[in-house]
Amino acid sequence: MPNVTHATALVGIEKNIFKEALGSDVNFKPMHFVVGNNIIDAFITNQIDIAYVGPGPFINAVYRKIPIKLLSNAANGGSLIVGAIHELPLHKLPLHELPLPNGARIAVPQYGNTQDLILRAYLEKNNLDKKFNIIALPPQDTGTAFFTMSIDAACLPEPWGTILIQQGSCKLLVDEKEILNNGDYPVTVLVVSKKYAENNKDVIQKLLVAHKRINSFIRENPDEAVNIVQKAISNISKKQIDRMVIAESFKRCSFKDELNLKILTEIARAGIKARYYNKGFTDEISFN
Repeated sequence: MPNVTHATALVGIEKNIFKEALGSDVNFKPMHFVVGNNIIDAFITNQIDIAYVGPGPFINAVYRKIPIKLLSNAANGGSLIVGAIHELPLHKLPLHELPLPNGARIAVPQYGNTQDLILRAYLEKNNLDKKFNIIALPPQDTGTAFFTMSIDAACLPEPWGTILIQQGSCKLLVDEKEILNNGDYPVTVLVVSKKYAENNKDVIQKLLVAHKRINSFIRENPDEAVNIVQKAISNISKKQIDRMVIAESFKRCSFKDELNLKILTEIARAGIKARYYNKGFTDEISFN
């Protein structure tokens, strides 16, 4: 996806790290998506075997008993809540103190996606869940929605929150650390079709080696990673994204392979409270 939170995938593709690790015997074909739940649909129709996706769509897939499993974490944090500049004071206030009316409209990229779930968890924790109406809107369309005053706020993956802030369309309301667990929550995970994993164990091992190598490269070469991701996102979204925006967005993300299953379960509980999933879902679920 054209997000900084998917930098592992973007860097791995652009630098041919996946291709080199998998070898010439594996037909490697990248596919781009705009929203995460469409990636899960692509698993159902057998269009893809492996994917980088947010934990929200992955949890939804587990609930629907779609046969995919986790391979690794990829990125943490990287989500912002931003608000329309005409609704905000000049100095930053906690979200519950802002002069937003009850029923204020806050956008997420898709119902049930990662930003939707972590936003719901944040709102409930701060007793704000009855103050906002959540609507679904692709990140690339939120700037227009703010301009037409169709929304009051948005919870977005990076770089789309930073883009709006830099354009002067919005102000930062809640950063990635304030949303959940001091920013240490999964925003992108690596998943695979169970059938493919069972039949191609050697390929999966090679892929995981590449995955870890890419995240190490990003951590050790942040400037080059920013350049690669800036070019990739601009090409995919067909919008020229400023390098400074990508660099600022990178500061809000961490790229690590270890997955915090406790926080993943907490994100799933937000989906239960939103009535996306039945009660007891997290008691019986196995994230593997």
